[in-house]
Amino acid sequence: MSMMTLDYIESGIMLLDSERRVRFWNQWLVRYTGIDADTAGGQRLEQLFDAPLPAVVLSAIGDACEHRLSRLLSHQLHAQLLPLHGRTVSGARTPIHHSMLLRPLDDAEGLTLVQLHDTTNAVRRERHLRDKEQALRKVHQVLTEEKQFIDTVLKTISALVVVTDTHGRIVNINRSCELQTGVSEEEVRGQPLKMLLGLDSLKHLPDGRGHHDEPRPFTCRMSNAGGESMHVRWTIKAVRDGDQLLRYLIYTGQDITERERSDALLRLEREMLEMATAGEQPANILTHLCLALERQLDCCRVAVLQVDTNERLRVDHAPGLPESFSQRLYQLQTDSLLRVLRPGLQQGQLQVFVAKEPGTHWQSWLTLARDYEMNGCWLMPIQLSTQMSQSLLAVFPRHKSHPGLHEQMVIQRISHLTALILERQQQQEQIQYLALHDSLTGLANRSLLNEQLMRSIHRARREQQSFALLFIDLDGFKMLNDTHGHDAGDALLTALGQRLINRFRATDCCARIGGDEFVILLDSVNDEKVTRDIAESILALLSAPLSWGEHQLQVSASIGIAVYPQDGDSADELLSRADNAMYGAKTGGKGRVCRLADEARNECP
Repeated sequence: MSMMTLDYIESGIMLLDSERRVRFWNQWLVRYTGIDADTAGGQRLEQLFDAPLPAVVLSAIGDACEHRLSRLLSHQLHAQLLPLHGRTVSGARTPIHHSMLLRPLDDAEGLTLVQLHDTTNAVRRERHLRDKEQALRKVHQVLTEEKQFIDTVLKTISALVVVTDTHGRIVNINRSCELQTGVSEEEVRGQPLKMLLGLDSLKHLPDGRGHHDEPRPFTCRMSNAGGESMHVRWTIKAVRDGDQLLRYLIYTGQDITERERSDALLRLEREMLEMATAGEQPANILTHLCLALERQLDCCRVAVLQVDTNERLRVDHAPGLPESFSQRLYQLQTDSLLRVLRPGLQQGQLQVFVAKEPGTHWQSWLTLARDYEMNGCWLMPIQLSTQMSQSLLAVFPRHKSHPGLHEQMVIQRISHLTALILERQQQQEQIQYLALHDSLTGLANRSLLNEQLMRSIHRARREQQSFALLFIDLDGFKMLNDTHGHDAGDALLTALGQRLINRFRATDCCARIGGDEFVILLDSVNDEKVTRDIAESILALLSAPLSWGEHQLQVSASIGIAVYPQDGDSADELLSRADNAMYGAKTGGKGRVCRLADEARNECP
């Protein structure tokens, strides 16, 4: 391999001699400086550019060429090192952000390698993500046909670099790749690339049949030296000889594990918020987050637990766990565990439970963990309300006993988001309930009554059935209110509302539509006698006295009856008919039940 191979590296490469003169100038520099290699050869950098170079660049070149000291100039500390410019799609010139690495080479000529990394995209991403993501530096393939230069250049690159032949067999790997994967170059030389990258790379790698098409970039999961999973983004550059025949493939890998994790977490949070906004049931949201977290947390099972009134852990959602686990967990005596963990849970802290000692106290837990291949339990509270059973996000790791920083962050963020979503849905349910129910008695209000009445009319019309309306007005309520005060009146109304709720079926509707006015919708009642009997029982129910301090609160009631369809076939007509019947009952002496005769709409029979 010759020096021309360095022209294929997608970063700036130059070689300077001990007098700071350019000995090599690759095509990347030609493209972004506008200075060809012939012009640059034999010149010092300060002679090649019209604008004066920054003092830090000249100082670094002097340290490297004369004193043999390595230097790294970062774009984060130095905004512009060399006047490099690229072209946009429209043809406009745009500055190239870059960093500069100077490293003296161990050779007889005293050469210094200067490598320029294009960090423009990384700078843009940093700005776009508001400094929340690390700058992604593009590290490009480095190769030279001369073994000495290949090894030297590869050692200076922090990215993973693998060189293969045309059949996909590994020729060499750089030092960074050895450190990341935990294997040496000697161990993998001559082996298929899939042996290094793992099974996840099989669908992306060339089939080894000698095709000369350049593979596309791809991302795969592989294990690092510690056995942990990492995501690596691979770019591939084909190296060809003078006859354009493929000689080598250079794979440059960049560890994007943190970016992939962040993207997956943000994606899950967005999906949960979208489900909540769309009105999805909480059970579906919790099931979705369990499955998504199991994909994000390696070798873990996720569940949502409830602490019931008996201080037992009950599995509410665990799509990845068998039902037998839920049953056995509930049968365990969990009160001792909760006593240990509750102080931290009450403060909203992640709690880690690992039963290491095989004593009899934890033997049942150890048996359960062993049977389901679990190495511990990480618990994070979802809700801290004392008015409801506490929900817990539970993660059961298969290998780890304690969560790492990434696992802690994911569990805490998802738990807090879940708590906000559940709280929001509870508030929406409460708002909806208040919009359709009387706040004092808990009975349906006029809006809900109208909905139920319209539904009953449609059903009765379709099925040719009847139903009845009872319009109730309390007799003597105003006098009781004036005598004993509004608190007494509210107490009586609340008690009467509870009596009605307890008396009627779930298919019936009891509503309070005014201060002392109630309407009862009796669904599927075809017999007028049955309706009158029910109304008579209501008179007795409402007239029962209520003890209030030293007083007995008691009222009577007048009830008007309207039957569908004899007394009307619309909601307004039925309500008006029942209201008129109720006034007929009051006119007839109160404490009565009345239904207007068909032939006389305005008086009680």
